[in-house]
Amino acid sequence: MDQKIIYDFDPVISRAGTFAEKYDARKSFFGKDDVEPFWVADMDLPTPAFLVDRLHERVNHAMFGYTEQYEELFQSIIWWMMDQHNVAVDPAWISLSPSVVTSISFAIQTYTEIGDTVALLSPVYGPFFTCTTQNKRRVSDCPLQVVEGQFQIDYAALEKQLADPSVKLMLLCNPHNPGGRVWSQEELQRLAVLCNENQVALFSDEIHCDIVYPPSIHQSMLNINGARHNSIMAHSIGKTFNCSGLQASFTIIPDESLRNSFRKTAEEAHAGDVNLLGKTALTHAFSPEGAEYKRQLTAYLHENTQQVCKLLQKLDKVKVMQPEATFLVWSDFRKFGPWQEVFNTLIHTANVALSGGRFFGPAGEGWFRINCGHPRSKLIPAVERIVSTLAE
Repeated sequence: MDQKIIYDFDPVISRAGTFAEKYDARKSFFGKDDVEPFWVADMDLPTPAFLVDRLHERVNHAMFGYTEQYEELFQSIIWWMMDQHNVAVDPAWISLSPSVVTSISFAIQTYTEIGDTVALLSPVYGPFFTCTTQNKRRVSDCPLQVVEGQFQIDYAALEKQLADPSVKLMLLCNPHNPGGRVWSQEELQRLAVLCNENQVALFSDEIHCDIVYPPSIHQSMLNINGARHNSIMAHSIGKTFNCSGLQASFTIIPDESLRNSFRKTAEEAHAGDVNLLGKTALTHAFSPEGAEYKRQLTAYLHENTQQVCKLLQKLDKVKVMQPEATFLVWSDFRKFGPWQEVFNTLIHTANVALSGGRFFGPAGEGWFRINCGHPRSKLIPAVERIVSTLAE
């Protein structure tokens, strides 16, 4: 870049008329369409102008036919993974996908049979459960433990679950949604060993890996000793560049046998590709311009999450997890009563819509997730209303 661009994340931009799920689905989920939405995990912060300009250039061509999976696209992924995450990637390992959730479903269909079991660590992103059960597999849920305000893995319990011969696949959220944990190299190494010992394939959802706060450093499962031969890593530009609607995702699978079987499943569903504009966005987002945008975005989101945590901590009854990654804050509101009552109070008194903990599995009941990917002028007053409402 010839000149450094300074990004301003404070302006409030209306999403009215854009069919944004976060806004247009409020009535069906929360019973009112004017509640302020801090639930769906996309940001009310704009995609960077350099990327929008590239999309405009492509749209102006006015020909939107079939497109190849071209070399520049794969080289952008390879550059990003090395520059941002110190992961060396062979282009042959990369497979495109409409979304990480699509890839989760393909992994379940590929590495397990109907009636088999999929292991996971909850609370965790809801589709980990639904993708498993909708594909007629069973869930082996190993609840995370809260230790000194952060999630920790119960390795003793997990070891017993992975020893079950019906467990053929483990789903990992790395970094963790909703808790914001950045799993350490040692923690991931222990997971890799357990999966290897029990011949369990390991799917690592790393969609939040670009938004990590110092001094934490994301550790990709691809860089863990002994993990490459049985690991599937998935990533997307959706969170980092707020363009989930473009459906531009990919997997990296170093092992040839795992990769070929995964691709066979995707090909059978005719879903092993990304749409034209998704390819354009992915190619240009993973660039030096994208890296600078990500750096500034992460600093803004870090300040947002810190301010939100400080506000919530004014309530003695609330337990708040300070996120090490993601733009999400996970908070325990159980001391304020049954979750249904808290849910209704937040909506009808504080006028704030949050993601309820049951979406993340039974272990999440009574907890709520706050999306902090908003301009501070909208976010902070909303959290102040939560605090004042619950204080009463």
